[in-house]
Amino acid sequence: MERIKELIQINRSYRRFDNSKKLDMGFLEDLIYSARMAQSAANLQPLRYITVTDEQKAEQVFSTLGWAGYLKDWDGPEPDEQPVSYIVVLTTKDSSYAQVDAGLAMQNICLTAIAAGVGSCILGNIKKERLAQILELEEDLSILYVVALGYPVENVRVISIREAPDHKYFRDEKGNHYVPKRCIDDLLIKEL
Repeated sequence: MERIKELIQINRSYRRFDNSKKLDMGFLEDLIYSARMAQSAANLQPLRYITVTDEQKAEQVFSTLGWAGYLKDWDGPEPDEQPVSYIVVLTTKDSSYAQVDAGLAMQNICLTAIAAGVGSCILGNIKKERLAQILELEEDLSILYVVALGYPVENVRVISIREAPDHKYFRDEKGNHYVPKRCIDDLLIKEL
């Protein structure tokens, strides 16, 4: 149980990566395997995936993404810190539980990635129409999220929300990224 707790602790939203270290398609297929094994409401399994490792295609995907809304003075990673791969999470258009399924599947993706030292960032701020054009997406599928992947080059620290002014993540002058988290006694309201 300690290993899974450790992975959960270091499984953060990483936004800066070593762009010189590429990920191969076999690794991304392993991540899709992990997504595939996630629970699915009524076992409908409405999710589909597109993996992106091609450098030019990755640059196009990057251009459709918004990064770190709380960091007002930061427009996203510099070219040498951009993700090297992406997994685009899609759903069939008739699914009513796709958001729940996506959360479960993406958690599996991110935990599997961090177990191999690969960081991730789940992005929902997407220019979806433009991304659908780039991916030449079939009309019966909708884009839900994009998972950015790469070897992280930033220090992300979890701190108690009691040590922060509010819930918003922030960076210090050295570029360390802090993520305030509520304490257990703030979350657990009753034990019966």
